[in-house]
Amino acid sequence: MNSREFFLKITEKWPVKILSVAAAILISVFYKMGTLETCSFSVPLRIESADVLVPASSYPQAVKIGLRGENNSISTVLEEDIEAYINLSKYSLEDSYRIPIQIRKKGRALGIEPLEITVEPADIFVRLENRISRAVKISPSFRGSIAEGYEMTSQLINPSTITAQGPRRNVEALQEFNTGTIDLEGRYEDFSIMINIINNDPLIVTHGSMMIEYHGTIQPITKEIRRNNEAGEQ
Repeated sequence: MNSREFFLKITEKWPVKILSVAAAILISVFYKMGTLETCSFSVPLRIESADVLVPASSYPQAVKIGLRGENNSISTVLEEDIEAYINLSKYSLEDSYRIPIQIRKKGRALGIEPLEITVEPADIFVRLENRISRAVKISPSFRGSIAEGYEMTSQLINPSTITAQGPRRNVEALQEFNTGTIDLEGRYEDFSIMINIINNDPLIVTHGSMMIEYHGTIQPITKEIRRNNEAGEQ
Protein backbone atom coordinates (compact mmCIF):
# COMPACT_ATOMS: atom_id res chain seq x y z
CA MET A 1 0.00 0.00 0.00
CA ASN A 2 1.51 3.27 -1.13
CA SER A 3 1.21 6.53 0.79
CA ARG A 4 -1.70 7.76 -1.32
CA GLU A 5 -3.73 4.63 -0.68
CA PHE A 6 -2.91 4.83 3.03
CA PHE A 7 -4.08 8.44 3.20
CA LEU A 8 -7.31 7.62 1.37
CA LYS A 9 -7.88 4.71 3.71
CA ILE A 10 -7.57 6.67 6.92
CA THR A 11 -9.66 9.59 5.56
CA GLU A 12 -12.41 7.32 4.36
CA LYS A 13 -15.65 8.19 6.20
CA TRP A 14 -13.73 10.70 8.31
CA PRO A 15 -16.83 12.45 9.74
CA VAL A 16 -17.99 9.16 11.22
CA LYS A 17 -14.54 8.44 12.64
CA ILE A 18 -14.28 11.89 14.19
CA LEU A 19 -17.71 11.53 15.76
CA SER A 20 -16.73 8.13 17.13
CA VAL A 21 -13.56 9.49 18.70
CA ALA A 22 -15.45 12.45 20.15
CA ALA A 23 -18.11 10.14 21.55
CA ALA A 24 -15.45 7.95 23.14
CA ILE A 25 -13.82 10.98 24.73
CA LEU A 26 -17.16 12.23 26.07
CA ILE A 27 -18.02 8.82 27.47
CA SER A 28 -14.64 8.71 29.19
CA VAL A 29 -15.09 12.21 30.63
CA PHE A 30 -18.63 11.51 31.83
CA TYR A 31 -17.53 8.25 33.40
CA LYS A 32 -14.66 9.95 35.17
CA MET A 33 -16.90 12.79 36.35
CA GLY A 34 -19.42 10.26 37.59
CA THR A 35 -16.82 8.59 39.78
CA LEU A 36 -15.67 11.84 41.45
CA GLU A 37 -16.37 12.30 45.17
CA THR A 38 -17.46 15.44 47.04
CA CYS A 39 -16.76 16.88 50.47
CA SER A 40 -17.32 20.21 52.20
CA PHE A 41 -16.08 22.25 55.15
CA SER A 42 -16.12 25.83 56.42
CA VAL A 43 -13.23 28.31 56.29
CA PRO A 44 -12.90 31.87 57.65
CA LEU A 45 -13.69 34.72 55.25
CA ARG A 46 -10.71 37.07 55.05
CA ILE A 47 -10.75 40.77 54.16
CA GLU A 48 -7.84 41.86 51.95
CA SER A 49 -6.58 45.31 50.91
CA ALA A 50 -8.63 47.06 53.60
CA ASP A 51 -6.24 50.01 53.85
CA VAL A 52 -8.80 52.72 53.02
CA LEU A 53 -12.24 51.14 53.22
CA VAL A 54 -13.49 48.47 55.63
CA PRO A 55 -16.82 46.66 56.06
CA ALA A 56 -19.35 48.79 57.97
CA SER A 57 -22.16 46.22 58.04
CA SER A 58 -22.33 42.63 59.19
CA TYR A 59 -21.02 39.92 56.88
CA PRO A 60 -20.44 36.15 57.23
CA GLN A 61 -17.30 35.36 59.17
CA ALA A 62 -17.03 31.96 57.48
CA VAL A 63 -18.14 30.41 54.18
CA LYS A 64 -18.82 26.87 53.02
CA ILE A 65 -16.28 25.32 50.65
CA GLY A 66 -17.27 22.39 48.43
CA LEU A 67 -14.65 20.13 46.84
CA ARG A 68 -15.23 17.67 44.00
CA GLY A 69 -12.48 15.35 42.80
CA GLU A 70 -11.00 11.92 43.16
CA ASN A 71 -11.54 10.57 46.64
CA ASN A 72 -7.89 9.77 47.36
CA SER A 73 -6.97 13.36 46.41
CA ILE A 74 -9.63 15.51 48.07
CA SER A 75 -9.44 13.49 51.27
CA THR A 76 -5.97 14.96 51.85
CA VAL A 77 -7.15 18.59 51.53
CA LEU A 78 -7.61 20.34 54.88
CA GLU A 79 -9.33 23.61 55.78
CA GLU A 80 -6.04 25.51 55.88
CA ASP A 81 -5.35 24.54 52.25
CA ILE A 82 -8.19 26.73 50.96
CA GLU A 83 -8.47 30.48 51.56
CA ALA A 84 -11.69 32.43 50.98
CA TYR A 85 -11.41 36.21 50.75
CA ILE A 86 -12.83 39.43 49.38
CA ASN A 87 -10.49 42.03 47.92
CA LEU A 88 -11.34 45.69 48.52
CA SER A 89 -8.53 47.24 46.47
CA LYS A 90 -10.75 48.40 43.60
CA TYR A 91 -13.25 50.23 45.83
CA SER A 92 -12.56 53.85 46.79
CA LEU A 93 -15.89 55.43 47.78
CA GLU A 94 -18.14 54.82 50.77
CA ASP A 95 -21.15 52.88 49.51
CA SER A 96 -22.80 49.46 49.51
CA TYR A 97 -21.40 46.84 47.14
CA ARG A 98 -21.95 43.24 46.10
CA ILE A 99 -18.47 41.73 46.29
CA PRO A 100 -17.53 38.29 44.92
CA ILE A 101 -15.82 35.82 47.23
CA GLN A 102 -12.57 34.53 45.77
CA ILE A 103 -10.69 31.31 46.45
CA ARG A 104 -6.96 30.69 46.81
CA LYS A 105 -5.46 27.18 46.85
CA LYS A 106 -2.49 26.40 49.07
CA GLY A 107 -0.52 23.44 50.37
CA ARG A 108 -2.10 20.07 49.63
CA ALA A 109 -4.74 21.63 47.32
CA LEU A 110 -2.08 22.63 44.78
CA GLY A 111 -1.55 20.31 41.84
CA ILE A 112 -4.69 18.22 42.35
CA GLU A 113 -6.51 17.50 39.09
CA PRO A 114 -9.38 17.29 38.63
CA LEU A 115 -10.46 19.54 41.49
CA GLU A 116 -13.66 21.56 41.39
CA ILE A 117 -14.07 24.17 44.16
CA THR A 118 -17.31 25.95 44.98
CA VAL A 119 -18.01 28.56 47.65
CA GLU A 120 -21.30 29.36 49.36
CA PRO A 121 -22.31 32.16 49.31
CA ALA A 122 -20.67 33.20 46.03
CA ASP A 123 -20.71 36.88 47.00
CA ILE A 124 -21.69 39.17 49.87
CA PHE A 125 -23.54 42.49 50.01
CA VAL A 126 -21.76 44.83 52.38
CA ARG A 127 -21.43 48.54 53.09
CA LEU A 128 -17.90 49.98 53.01
CA GLU A 129 -16.76 53.05 54.94
CA ASN A 130 -13.49 54.85 55.44
CA ARG A 131 -11.30 53.31 58.12
CA ILE A 132 -10.48 55.70 60.94
CA SER A 133 -8.88 55.33 64.37
CA ARG A 134 -8.93 57.30 67.61
CA ALA A 135 -8.25 56.91 71.31
CA VAL A 136 -11.30 55.86 73.34
CA LYS A 137 -11.54 56.10 77.12
CA ILE A 138 -11.93 53.01 79.32
CA SER A 139 -14.61 53.01 82.01
CA PRO A 140 -14.76 50.46 84.85
CA SER A 141 -17.86 48.34 85.48
CA PHE A 142 -18.72 47.44 89.10
CA ARG A 143 -20.96 45.16 91.08
CA GLY A 144 -21.59 45.00 94.82
CA SER A 145 -21.04 47.61 97.51
CA ILE A 146 -18.02 48.63 99.55
CA ALA A 147 -18.13 47.61 103.22
CA GLU A 148 -20.33 49.75 105.44
CA GLY A 149 -18.46 52.70 106.87
CA TYR A 150 -15.98 52.86 103.95
CA GLU A 151 -15.82 54.71 100.66
CA MET A 152 -13.70 54.75 97.52
CA THR A 153 -11.80 58.01 97.47
CA SER A 154 -9.92 57.61 94.19
CA GLN A 155 -9.27 55.22 91.34
CA LEU A 156 -6.58 54.74 88.71
CA ILE A 157 -6.99 53.03 85.35
CA ASN A 158 -3.80 52.17 83.47
CA PRO A 159 -3.97 52.63 80.55
CA SER A 160 -6.96 54.97 80.59
CA THR A 161 -7.56 54.82 76.81
CA ILE A 162 -7.17 52.34 73.99
CA THR A 163 -6.97 52.91 70.23
CA ALA A 164 -10.06 51.81 68.30
CA GLN A 165 -9.97 51.33 64.54
CA GLY A 166 -12.82 50.54 62.18
CA PRO A 167 -15.56 51.97 59.95
CA ARG A 168 -15.98 55.71 60.32
CA ARG A 169 -19.48 55.89 61.81
CA ASN A 170 -18.91 53.07 64.29
CA VAL A 171 -15.72 54.63 65.63
CA GLU A 172 -17.21 58.14 65.76
CA ALA A 173 -20.21 56.85 67.75
CA LEU A 174 -18.06 54.96 70.25
CA GLN A 175 -18.04 56.82 73.57
CA GLU A 176 -16.15 54.37 75.76
CA PHE A 177 -15.02 50.80 76.33
CA ASN A 178 -16.19 49.12 79.51
CA THR A 179 -14.11 46.73 81.53
CA GLY A 180 -15.16 43.35 82.79
CA THR A 181 -17.04 43.43 86.10
CA ILE A 182 -15.01 44.57 89.12
CA ASP A 183 -16.37 43.15 92.38
CA LEU A 184 -16.58 45.75 95.17
CA GLU A 185 -18.67 43.70 97.60
CA GLY A 186 -17.38 44.05 101.16
CA ARG A 187 -14.08 45.74 100.24
CA TYR A 188 -12.57 47.92 102.98
CA GLU A 189 -8.99 48.44 101.83
CA ASP A 190 -7.02 49.50 98.75
CA PHE A 191 -6.86 46.94 95.94
CA SER A 192 -5.36 46.45 92.49
CA ILE A 193 -6.52 43.98 89.85
CA MET A 194 -5.97 43.23 86.19
CA ILE A 195 -9.24 43.27 84.28
CA ASN A 196 -10.15 42.76 80.64
CA ILE A 197 -11.62 45.35 78.25
CA ILE A 198 -14.92 44.47 76.57
CA ASN A 199 -15.31 45.16 72.84
CA ASN A 200 -18.86 44.33 71.70
CA ASP A 201 -18.48 45.58 68.11
CA PRO A 202 -17.02 42.92 65.77
CA LEU A 203 -16.33 45.60 63.15
CA ILE A 204 -13.99 47.53 65.46
CA VAL A 205 -10.42 46.42 66.07
CA THR A 206 -8.49 47.54 69.14
CA HIS A 207 -4.74 48.08 69.18
CA GLY A 208 -2.85 47.35 72.35
CA SER A 209 -3.42 45.07 75.29
CA MET A 210 -7.01 44.15 76.09
CA MET A 211 -6.15 44.15 79.80
CA ILE A 212 -5.90 47.17 82.11
CA GLU A 213 -4.75 47.60 85.70
CA TYR A 214 -7.39 49.01 88.01
CA HIS A 215 -6.41 50.46 91.38
CA GLY A 216 -8.99 51.60 93.90
CA THR A 217 -8.28 53.57 97.08
CA ILE A 218 -10.70 52.85 99.94
CA GLN A 219 -10.79 54.71 103.24
CA PRO A 220 -13.05 54.79 106.31
CA ILE A 221 -15.74 57.42 106.17
CA THR A 222 -14.87 60.10 108.74
CA LYS A 223 -17.44 61.39 111.21
CA GLU A 224 -17.50 64.77 109.46
CA ILE A 225 -18.23 63.19 106.09
CA ARG A 226 -20.87 60.98 107.68
CA ARG A 227 -22.57 64.03 109.28
CA ASN A 228 -22.50 65.85 105.94
CA ASN A 229 -24.01 62.87 104.16
CA GLU A 230 -26.74 62.52 106.79
CA ALA A 231 -27.47 66.24 106.59
CA GLY A 232 -27.80 66.04 102.83
CA GLU A 233 -30.31 63.21 103.12
CA GLN A 234 -32.58 65.21 105.45
